[in-house]
Amino acid sequence: MKITRQCMLTGMLVLIATLVMVTPVSADPYLGGDRLVTDNGTYGTVSGGLWFDAYGAFEYAYENPITKTFVLPCDPEDVEWARLYVSSYIGNMQANYPLNTTVEFNGGGGYGTLGIEIMDTNYVYPISAANGTGTIWFNGHFNRVTSDCLMWYDVKDEINSSSVTARVQTTHPNGGQPFDGRVKMIALVVAYNDDDSDQIHYWVNQGHDTDSAVADTAGQFYIGDTDFDTTVVTNPGEASLTAIYLGSYNANYEFNNIVLPWANPLIGTYLGAQSWDVTNYLTGGDSVMKFDRNTTTGGPYSGYFKIPLALLTVEDREFIYDFSDDTHGTAGDTLLAYEGGVGAQLPGTTNVPTTAITSYTNIEADDELSEVTEDVEGYAAHRFEFTIDQSAEDVEKLTATWVGRGSGSLEDGARFYIWDDTSEEYELLDETFSAAETTLSGVITTEVSDYIDNGTVILLVVQNDNEDSTLETNYVKLAVVREV
Repeated sequence: MKITRQCMLTGMLVLIATLVMVTPVSADPYLGGDRLVTDNGTYGTVSGGLWFDAYGAFEYAYENPITKTFVLPCDPEDVEWARLYVSSYIGNMQANYPLNTTVEFNGGGGYGTLGIEIMDTNYVYPISAANGTGTIWFNGHFNRVTSDCLMWYDVKDEINSSSVTARVQTTHPNGGQPFDGRVKMIALVVAYNDDDSDQIHYWVNQGHDTDSAVADTAGQFYIGDTDFDTTVVTNPGEASLTAIYLGSYNANYEFNNIVLPWANPLIGTYLGAQSWDVTNYLTGGDSVMKFDRNTTTGGPYSGYFKIPLALLTVEDREFIYDFSDDTHGTAGDTLLAYEGGVGAQLPGTTNVPTTAITSYTNIEADDELSEVTEDVEGYAAHRFEFTIDQSAEDVEKLTATWVGRGSGSLEDGARFYIWDDTSEEYELLDETFSAAETTLSGVITTEVSDYIDNGTVILLVVQNDNEDSTLETNYVKLAVVREV
């Protein structure tokens, strides 16, 4: 799995924002903010990896804009998703010190303005019953929580070079020098594909959450949490968790009730990111990260803490091949299907039946549709050829599944086979003697490469009767598990 970050440790680091935020379940009851959730960030899969680079020097940007150049790990056409993230500092947690933040981006064809974001309002802690506000929203991609402005922009369509640059300037809305306006962060995150067959699920949970000694002193103790729907991962491989925080001091963390090692890996004065290998901490259900400000390592006031983003990345070692649009391989190209009759219930070659199935609507999903072959000479049969992306030597397990029914005047049911290229014969995976719709399946875990012929796995279903033989395929798939 290729997950890199430039100019820092290698790891799975991602900063992502979103254009539409959802209401958090909870946040710091004293200072306010927003809980981190996936709906505010993103979820997806890539084959190449995730890459991150950031500026965090905390410099003034009112006379001369701050620029940050990013050299991408891929060609522009390989970018699956990209987002620019900016944080500017107001100078006070509650006061109104008006601030303009202008964000520009050069994706290879010159600078274009992403936003001129105006902050001109105070911030009132939610604990104030009279006029507490919490998060201040200025538009769909720009908010304030305490002393920080956060901005984010989707820039995938702006990238046409492997070297891109962001430019940020802060001014007073009336011109000239603002009260503060230092820039905490300029970050670019890119999810990209490459030529290998990695399958990496990634979640970016976004919010603008806080935890502070101010709240604790007032008796408003808070432990933040964020959850990831890891139930979509069928066969987990490597997994990494990353917390991206805006502060000078990191929090304490747990993941699925496991305490994670503490460190304070600052990128800039008020920007840090810590990653952990959580490969062995996945439970098969949802995953939860918890955080609480650190009150022991650096003293009671070392833990004013803010976190806008958290990332979980999990490699999935199982690859599903079927005839749907959402699959590995391409139906009609690397995934082929044939129908017709065969002269024997167990053919001795892999070139029958011979009639190509060219419309895959009937076999692409387990639904009410089926591909029907009937009244053929001999035994009704369906043959499926799956050309897989994984090297035969790297495959740990094959699982074949067929859903359908077989019927005949002499005998109902069907047999499900896989071709063994070493013995040059079909091997029985499963069988049924019922005319009802049935799921047949089989698993290969021994000498797996024997069943992969020049990258292709061949499956065959044959009805049990050679008179009035009818075979119906509702759905067929091949699951390939790659070794760790």
